[in-house]
Amino acid sequence: MLEFRQVRKSYNHSAPILDIDDLILATGIYWLQGANGTGKTTLIRLVAGIEPFLGDTVINGRSQRREPVAYRRLIGWADAEPLYPGFLTGQEVINFYSGILHTEAGQITYLLQRLQIGAWIDTRLAGWSSGMTKKLALLLAFLGRPVWILLDEPLITLDESGLAGLLALIREYRDKYGAGFLLSSHQPLPADVLPDTQSLILTNRSIQLIS
Repeated sequence: MLEFRQVRKSYNHSAPILDIDDLILATGIYWLQGANGTGKTTLIRLVAGIEPFLGDTVINGRSQRREPVAYRRLIGWADAEPLYPGFLTGQEVINFYSGILHTEAGQITYLLQRLQIGAWIDTRLAGWSSGMTKKLALLLAFLGRPVWILLDEPLITLDESGLAGLLALIREYRDKYGAGFLLSSHQPLPADVLPDTQSLILTNRSIQLIS
């Protein structure tokens, strides 16, 4: 369960870009759609715990405001256009995250195969394409056993094999581990891509569930 409690977000004391009263999202897959500039990325980063705001978000009883470390351990997150230090290799970034999350044996190999990440994982990130970097960000979001996985524009820049692997992982983590997903995009979810996905729209600074 993901709860929003009087969430307010402004930049430089301007009018709020987000103004969300009490809202509860039961665990499931949610496709959050909104026009460019409506605050989708801000919302994802806010829930992920890396964007300051007023109010609180709560996951399975863990409050971001009162228990920030315990709260963040429940989340996997991938930005729309991820950036990593170019002097590191992909494997070095994975090893760093894996050490923090205490991942299970074999999980990294499994995710590499699912997302079709090849031998370039051992090359420096400075030479990677946007699609390769996107796959790395998605892999990191699935590491460990996150309770909610937040993906900003998850379908962009992925090749066919990467997209198929991502969709399979979303279904698997939902069905096997009970994970919830908040996926944001400025476009509608393509038909039949993820059955049973619930639609949200970000408009007038708040979230509406579309029945």
